[in-house]
Amino acid sequence: MTPSRLSLELVPVGAVPPVLLRDTARRMEGILFRPVSVGEAILDAAPALDLVRRQYLASRLLSMLEDPAPPPGVKRIGVTNLDLFLPVFTHLYGYAQLGGTVGVVSTFRLKTEEETSVDLFPERVAKEVLHELGHTLGLVHCKAPWCAMHPSRWPEEIDLKDLAYCPSCAHVLALFR
Repeated sequence: MTPSRLSLELVPVGAVPPVLLRDTARRMEGILFRPVSVGEAILDAAPALDLVRRQYLASRLLSMLEDPAPPPGVKRIGVTNLDLFLPVFTHLYGYAQLGGTVGVVSTFRLKTEEETSVDLFPERVAKEVLHELGHTLGLVHCKAPWCAMHPSRWPEEIDLKDLAYCPSCAHVLALFR
């Protein structure tokens, strides 16, 4: 799939405010210059719940997002307010298939008590969607601290990133000419 044919579908996983999904779609269209749609069906995350951890297994959610598979040229990112994990991590902001078709972003830990900006939370969500989309496009973590592909351990680290790929990552994707 060439980047020029890319489109993005955002899928609500659980109870996600529609306004957040619409805002994220608008932001992503402005960055990618590609169509971004919001799925109408809400994915029920219950099968991914780990009763012991009281969190949702991210890899299981990816499998659920793949069924049915996205159409050719479509990348699908689930957005959820649920707490995600993988067995080797206590929590995740997101998870995606490297070079695959699906990813998931969790808003559960993106809000912090010291937030003062109304726009901070939706921007964090958009940055994480862009990050996970990058993984589906084959990008690995970037060393440039301002790049959307830089890894983040805390929400405040997400704030330091731009809502864009650095020139090296963008060049790899050939998204910008």
